[in-house]
Amino acid sequence: MGSETTDLPADRAVYGSKTSAYDKTVAAAASVDAAAAQAYFDVNGWDFSEDILGTYLGNNDAGFIYEISSGHYERVMATSGAREVIARCLEEIKNQARENPQIGVTRELTSAWLGVRPGDDEDIANALGHYDIAVSSDTTVHDTDGGLHAEILYKSYIYEFYNFDKDAENGPGGIVNNEMRHLEKAGWARSFRVHGEATLQFEKVEKL
Repeated sequence: MGSETTDLPADRAVYGSKTSAYDKTVAAAASVDAAAAQAYFDVNGWDFSEDILGTYLGNNDAGFIYEISSGHYERVMATSGAREVIARCLEEIKNQARENPQIGVTRELTSAWLGVRPGDDEDIANALGHYDIAVSSDTTVHDTDGGLHAEILYKSYIYEFYNFDKDAENGPGGIVNNEMRHLEKAGWARSFRVHGEATLQFEKVEKL
């Protein structure tokens, strides 16, 4: 999609910024907790969370992009938050078509990127946290006796930057968050972009 989110979080950990002997000792301890987190995800059957954390710990090269599998993408789209945002994106596309119909012309109309909060699937929430969705379409407006209607062939997209946010407050979740950040600072793990896209879908709007 042309207008992808590209800004990276300002508070992301700086890769390789902590490399003293003490930092390596801290990173070694953090690695033990990272393995425990993966085991916890595995026990709960949260394969998406386990896989994406494993990718972070895999310490890929800078610029690496994680492509969401079709199965995981479908599960994301099944959450209430994703469905609500998809509906808003499609409504934005319909509004563009209403405002400038251009009868009979198929045009690429796209929505803005909209944020989605962690939803009702704990595996998805642990894997992605907050993420963005946008929709791109080929939209054709027709003028009939009943008024304008639209045919929309569309595809949804996900964008996320997988990292651990600014140093969190104390507590189990905060401790793990900060340990994962330290692994990146020590050069033992690396954040990355996450992409995903759906198969083409069709919607016919009987009255635009």
